[in-house]
Amino acid sequence: MEKTVARKPYRMGAVFAVVVAAALALSAASALAAGALIDINSADLKTLESLPGVGPATGQEIIKGRPYKSVDDLANVKGIGKAKLAKIKPLVTVGAQQATQAAKAAPAEAKKAARAAVPTGPVNINTASKEQLESLPGIGAKKAQAIIDGRPYQKPEDIMKVKGIKQGIYNKIKDRITVQ
Repeated sequence: MEKTVARKPYRMGAVFAVVVAAALALSAASALAAGALIDINSADLKTLESLPGVGPATGQEIIKGRPYKSVDDLANVKGIGKAKLAKIKPLVTVGAQQATQAAKAAPAEAKKAARAAVPTGPVNINTASKEQLESLPGIGAKKAQAIIDGRPYQKPEDIMKVKGIKQGIYNKIKDRITVQ
């Protein structure tokens, strides 16, 4: 199907492809602007290209190197030097699911992979995502969902009201959680 736009024939499929590509680029840019971290194990090429200094070739190299156990693994990607990694590092993450899969695949690497998935600061149990909660020691998918279902919490100790979270687990996570 062709339409004439400004006296030139255009194929609607080509116009649609341009609109979709622009929307994807805008969505990736707005995610970065909103402070959302990009998961380097699952992001598409356009999203990776929204990172500073990452073009199509470097984006393809990132995809080719998957899965990553930690953000620091990007240092091994062709086209990413120390300076570029320093710019990218605060904008990306390795999803908890990938770290969990890595832990199952290589028990010797389990602790290292789990540490890589843990957020750098305390996890706010009133606002954290399920993946962020799963990054805490002793918290799996079911307990993370139970924590979410039990919100809001007045103080960190209130997490022990969640079924399956007793003093032992609380002692492991108390320095890693907060309520705000």
